Amino acid sequence: MKWLNFPLILSFLSLVYCDCVIMSEYGAAPSHVTGDDAKPKDYSTEWGNLIACPEFKDTLSCCNGAFNEDNYKNFKKLETAFGNHGGGCDVCAANIERFYCYYACSPHQSDFMTFNGYKTVLVINDTTGLPVNITAADISLSLNGDHACKIFESCSKIAFLTQISAGSSALGFITFQFDRGITDSYSQVHVTLKNIGGLNFTTPPHSCNKTFPTGKDEFGYEIPGKCSCNSCSDSCAPLEMVPYGSIIEGFDYYRIILTYFLAALLTIGCHLLRRFKQRSKVSYSEPEIQRSLLDDVTNMPHQDEKNIRKVTNMND
Repeated sequence: MKWLNFPLILSFLSLVYCDCVIMSEYGAAPSHVTGDDAKPKDYSTEWGNLIACPEFKDTLSCCNGAFNEDNYKNFKKLETAFGNHGGGCDVCAANIERFYCYYACSPHQSDFMTFNGYKTVLVINDTTGLPVNITAADISLSLNGDHACKIFESCSKIAFLTQISAGSSALGFITFQFDRGITDSYSQVHVTLKNIGGLNFTTPPHSCNKTFPTGKDEFGYEIPGKCSCNSCSDSCAPLEMVPYGSIIEGFDYYRIILTYFLAALLTIGCHLLRRFKQRSKVSYSEPEIQRSLLDDVTNMPHQDEKNIRKVTNMND
């Protein structure tokens, strides 16, 4: 067995698994772990039957029973807010859950997380609605930019996010998630995006138009429904391109021409009829008018001869 090089094997294992940085506590800020306590372990026996992060079941991880219990409940709220039932997208909800699981459970936690100590943070109590001070862990998180963008893309069209300024970018979206959860996680997380390295999944986040016939993905996260076009642009059917026709396509131009022709005939007919009526009227000349006046005066009773003579002279 001379070929066995134990120092080399240990070095290889150190590359495969790093150290944990924090460990969840019930109703309090997570503890900062070092030494043997920082070594990833299989905590599945502490989880029971309700499992928040099925991807890390029966594996070495950094998420204990406290994390599993708290986040199983929180994930159900998240599914209501971001999933199909809340007008969102089940794939988006699953991607966010998977992100939180990698944040807390990944055995490579020390590669992307730094513990900066504890600090007092003013938050709003969820029950009373009043401001209250809590002790929170101050944490710096490096996140792979490509993974952050893919998570954001799967959620970016959800109506809830389009109404807030934080929903306009991947960094704003991830920061918003941590800020909203500070009263549950007792952690204030500062996120930076990295082109290389940082927190990333073993496989890329799901696209929002992906479907899962079994209601779960290959890692065990529940994705029961297909995301609609309202919450996922990639689920929208492509627009059908209709070719342009001629300028008179769609018009019944035969009827249009016939209508204009009949209207022209009617106009001409009305004009001719008016001219005919004007010409058929009786036209009196000036002598005829004078004779008519003479007859009228002659037939008038009690007219004196002088007036009759005046009319006669007019005729001459």
